[in-house]
Amino acid sequence: MDEAIGVYIHLPFCARKCAYCDFTSFAGEEARIEEYVKTVCREARAQAALFGRRLVATIYLGGGTPSLLTGAQARALLDALRACFDVAPDAEITMEANPGTLTPAKLCAYREAGVNRLSLGVQSLDDGLLAAIGRIHTAAQAREAARMAREAGFGNVNLDLMAGLPGQTPRLWEETLAEAASLPCAHLSCYALIVEEGTPLAARVASGACALPDEDALAEMDEITERIARRAGFARYEVSNYARPGFACRHNLTYWECRPYLGLGLAAHSDMDGRRFYNASDWAAYARQACGAQPREAEGDGSAAERRFERLMMGLRMLRGVDEARFHRDFGGAVADFYPKTVREMTALGMLEREGGYMRLTARGMQVMNAVLVAFLQENS
Repeated sequence: MDEAIGVYIHLPFCARKCAYCDFTSFAGEEARIEEYVKTVCREARAQAALFGRRLVATIYLGGGTPSLLTGAQARALLDALRACFDVAPDAEITMEANPGTLTPAKLCAYREAGVNRLSLGVQSLDDGLLAAIGRIHTAAQAREAARMAREAGFGNVNLDLMAGLPGQTPRLWEETLAEAASLPCAHLSCYALIVEEGTPLAARVASGACALPDEDALAEMDEITERIARRAGFARYEVSNYARPGFACRHNLTYWECRPYLGLGLAAHSDMDGRRFYNASDWAAYARQACGAQPREAEGDGSAAERRFERLMMGLRMLRGVDEARFHRDFGGAVADFYPKTVREMTALGMLEREGGYMRLTARGMQVMNAVLVAFLQENS
């Protein structure tokens, strides 16, 4: 029987591009949304014809700003998936939302369409920091969005937060995180800012117009995150993600466990039945693909060695680690068979441990995760 899949739908529309964003998204293109929704529905039918009527365990509407969609447009997308695939009755269906785009009526419409998990792009609860990174919402709107979501019946709400913003201090981070944890939410995603080349923020940092927190400040922020989240009842289950019991993001676990997923929409990536491919990032080429043109094959040799390292890289992000039985089943050997030197050395250094059928990083290893992964990568090459 085919393994259940996750489906990602990319909505590349924004009211305004954030200063740090390098995702495929466009501001001022809202007039295209209706036709784009129809195009994604066509693509869903084409992919179902290719891969069959697969069981869908999770759906994720990401962007961009998916909450620029009307309730009817969100329903059209989800109805198309239900018509093409076997969407599980208990499927986790997530929509990303910008607090500045939400109303009670819109939230109720999303809920009625089938969305049962909301991911609010809060980023900060400091108005100065929000303005510095180009967010369109205020801290007050973020607070209100969380409350409106609860009133609309969303019992599974994630708050996206960013550490390491320009001008952010550990104290400001602690204030944001403590308040966020007190809002009606079941999940916190606490990502460190990555300054991507070609973004307005990268240009400002390079010119010296703004300064980022140093490594000591970032380390202090990480300690603050762990302390406050734990105190508020959130357990860390992945390097940047915390959840109340039973509320880990099932869709993201699909990626971290290297399970199959189908990407629909502009620039979306897929990993289906051992085949990796991605959609075009320009409108015309994507429209042709949605009507049956061949997608582009993803970069990389797709070799067993590449897949093995990816399984380790993604699995070690999770606190429970890499499922050793599944690794052995898929690659014909244990982790230590392929990486004997690294496993031996990292275990001796107290960076790596095995427990309950999983190989995982220790707390000490998690602090230097990149160095551990480099060691595995070097032995993999």
